[in-house]
Amino acid sequence: MVSCRSTIRENGTYFVNNGYPEPFAGTDSCQATLVKANQDVCQFRLDFHQLNLVRPEPINHICNTDQFIVSGGNPVPTICGKSNGNHMYIDAGAGVDNPITLSVVTGDSSFQRNWKIRVLQIPCTSLNRAENGCLQYFTGVAGQILSFNYDPTSGAQLSNQDYGICIRAERNFCGVQYTQCPDPTAVNNLTQSFTLSGNSRSRVQAMVGTSGPNSCQADYLIIPMVSNVGRPLTGTSNTVDRICGGVLSAEVSTLSSSIKTI
Repeated sequence: MVSCRSTIRENGTYFVNNGYPEPFAGTDSCQATLVKANQDVCQFRLDFHQLNLVRPEPINHICNTDQFIVSGGNPVPTICGKSNGNHMYIDAGAGVDNPITLSVVTGDSSFQRNWKIRVLQIPCTSLNRAENGCLQYFTGVAGQILSFNYDPTSGAQLSNQDYGICIRAERNFCGVQYTQCPDPTAVNNLTQSFTLSGNSRSRVQAMVGTSGPNSCQADYLIIPMVSNVGRPLTGTSNTVDRICGGVLSAEVSTLSSSIKTI
């Protein structure tokens, strides 16, 4: 377990805030440098056992106060807020000497923040190695995918996010099925577990595609050639990839609180 201004060379090391397990309240730039244990390491996996930072500002949801930054590897968006249980894969680069820097920048001396990030070194031959371009990599036959800073009551979608989420094809399976998760705190049965290009506090219809009045022009999730379960593919419906709005659906729909499966 190491803290600020440290170098991490051992697999399974935890990067924590100063004074951990006590929270840290102060302004600082806390950094840890990741160095490969050997040349056979291709990736680092960061598991956020705890990541509780100041949330983004409330207007444009930009991380102005606290920031978690990764530099030296593949492009990684800056995040803040609460992302307990989430993870990232970082490209370790070629050769032995290609350090990656983890930085936690804190700009509020009164906020009680903490972090505990496990750093795993993934060999090039490992079955847990992610494909190129995957910031997140999920394995197994079931699981949950959460955006950074997701929370059904006080979370906010972070701005300036652009990254790939990949799912490993498991043996004897030939497809992936996605369903909105129900939110236990939802008001009036309004499911808030999926909302892009819309205010989650009000009802927003499902929107898809790149053209038309109900298309996705700002924020969107891309799932190539997606369709709703049980719906036949007709015309151009099998070319839908952009999905946004307030319902996870491959088809434009009226305002609805029902959970869709695609």
